[in-house]
Amino acid sequence: MRIRTQADVDLLEDRIKTQLSIDVRKYRNEEVVESFVDLLVFPQYVIKWVIRPVLLSLLIYIIGFKLFDLVHIEFLIYAIFGLGLFASTGVLLGLILLMDRMRTDMWGVIDFSIEIMKKAVRDLKLANLNINDENSKDSLGLLFKGIIHIVTIPLLSKVISQKIPFIGGLVNIFVKKILILVSDRIKFEENAFVLEIQKTDGPPMDVQDMSKTISSEATGLEKILNVTFRIAKFPLIFGFVCSFLMLLLFIYLIN
Repeated sequence: MRIRTQADVDLLEDRIKTQLSIDVRKYRNEEVVESFVDLLVFPQYVIKWVIRPVLLSLLIYIIGFKLFDLVHIEFLIYAIFGLGLFASTGVLLGLILLMDRMRTDMWGVIDFSIEIMKKAVRDLKLANLNINDENSKDSLGLLFKGIIHIVTIPLLSKVISQKIPFIGGLVNIFVKKILILVSDRIKFEENAFVLEIQKTDGPPMDVQDMSKTISSEATGLEKILNVTFRIAKFPLIFGFVCSFLMLLLFIYLIN
């Protein structure tokens, strides 16, 4: 089940309630919000990593007025079109560098999402729901998607919009895309999870045992995250290459 629109999210939420009898929204509580705020480091350095290439580009742009022999209409063309090309090239380069820097922090976000998922699985265990070999894999995948789309993405969007001025919207788009791609690709297997969840006698599942089980079942998570970043970065790299080539062509023609 691929989630792309709000209607898809609503359908996912209804399916989780029907199939697993659990309200994922309850994990979007004040405690989780505070934990997310403490977890997110990247809003503190986003502006710095993006603004440096932009400032460098604008500095080169200003120096160009002295270096290039501009007369009359050439001066005006360089002032207008040059500003746009230099600024766009700097912004795209800044976003590429930012995404490289953000990979570690996004790992923390995904890991925290899995921690929320562990709480949800414990609730499933306490409810003694009938999860077996046939539906455990689908149930885990469904629950993880619910955590990402109903809890993680809305909380991240809220924090990013509050803490990152000017380019918060752009950052939010890329963060959301990364999380969606991860939720589409992560795989869960049955075995150990089924054995744990099927236990109905005795005390509830031990949290540490449950943590090990879920962590081991999120197969190749680091590889998935790296691939996801490459996919998310491709439009930026393509845009940067096009913008840079156009800038070089513009400088060649104007000089």
